[in-house]
This record gives sequence, structure tokens and C-alpha cells, in this order.
Amino acid sequence: PFEFLSLGILAYVGNSRAVAQVEVASQNSEEGKLLAFNQAGIAGWILWRSVYLTKQVAVRNRVLVLFDWVKSRVFGRDIACL
Repeated sequence: PFEFLSLGILAYVGNSRAVAQVEVASQNSEEGKLLAFNQAGIAGWILWRSVYLTKQVAVRNRVLVLFDWVKSRVFGRDIACL
């Protein structure tokens, strides 16, 4: 039967801030026991960005996303409406 395995929760809240709750299986405990790892702020944002990049399937997508993040950081967001 199907069993859902939650690996955690990541949420980007804006302004270079994020919240992360990652559940990791403990090696010393019985099967099914999880340790929760909570991060907020810039540490959560770095974790969110690294997970987002690693979940991209193609290397091309990783490069394009990374380039877009750098471009947005240098030039700011484009808020022009056509």
C-alpha cells in the first residue's frame, strides 16, 4: 500500500527570508522516528535555494535559474507592465 513520506516543509516568505522544517531519520532510534530540523531567516533561505536548485532536472535549467537569481540581485526585479 501507499505510504506518504514527508521530507519536510520549505516556504519562501520574501525579502531573502524563508522557513524550513526538514525531517531527518535518526540513526540511533527505532525505524519511523524522525528528527525535525527547523531554520528561519537567511539560513532557511539558503536551504530553500539549494533544495530548489538541486531539484531541477536538467543542468540547463539549473544554470538558467541561477543566472536569473543573480540578474535579479544585481539589477532588481522588473516591475514594468506592458
